Amino acid sequence: MIEAGEVSPEIEEKKRIYRLRLSQPLYGASPLDACARFFFKYGQFSGRASRSEYWYASMWLSIYLVVCWCAYALFFYNPSIVGIILLILMAAGLMFALVPFLSLTSRRYHDAGLSALWMLIGSVISLAGIVVAGSALADATKLMLALNHLNKAFASASEGAPALQNPSTQSAAFISEMTFSSAKAILLTSIREEIRLLFVGFLIMLPGQVVDVIFCLLPSRQKGVRFDAPRLPFEWTVTKESYLNSRKRKEKEISESFLQG
Repeated sequence: MIEAGEVSPEIEEKKRIYRLRLSQPLYGASPLDACARFFFKYGQFSGRASRSEYWYASMWLSIYLVVCWCAYALFFYNPSIVGIILLILMAAGLMFALVPFLSLTSRRYHDAGLSALWMLIGSVISLAGIVVAGSALADATKLMLALNHLNKAFASASEGAPALQNPSTQSAAFISEMTFSSAKAILLTSIREEIRLLFVGFLIMLPGQVVDVIFCLLPSRQKGVRFDAPRLPFEWTVTKESYLNSRKRKEKEISESFLQG
């Protein structure tokens, strides 16, 4: 008799089996499976991940990065409070996705039979590029906000200015316009320099990303089993070969049942 609040042994056994399966790589994962495991295994650096898990999760993250970049581009040309809030939320989302992506990359290295320490090669290069690009992006944003504020201030001053009646008033307005043009030119030049620095940061990041791509394209290897945690009995250890053999068995069973039917 099971009392209130207790869990039956059958449910506990199902949970245990599910945890064991979750600790193993999922070969032939669908995009939704990869997305679910990306967040469900948050911060789990031990174990392995299949290529389908890694590349589908990378696809979702790339789509999110494109959306963030488009939102920033719109904000860059038309700054607003709503845009700032949206950018903060998107930046928070990127920071939240950083840990699971690093852990997923670690598990993909393990599945290829490599230690996660190999990640340091690409990570150090990418981190240098991120620092350069991030500082340039922050400075460009500040300059763009200053330019937007300058444009609004000059527009409001021009609207409230009285009609030009005498040469002295015309001269003062001319000087004011020249000052605005000079300040605007300085800001635009600084923004262009920061944008160039931003692309330099992206170029620095590129070799690091190429290194990660090369390593993560490596096929699954049997010796990657040693990175599994917790250590599992042999019948629970999944490899690429065992996955392909199970698929062949299932296809054979389906074909035999079809012929018998």
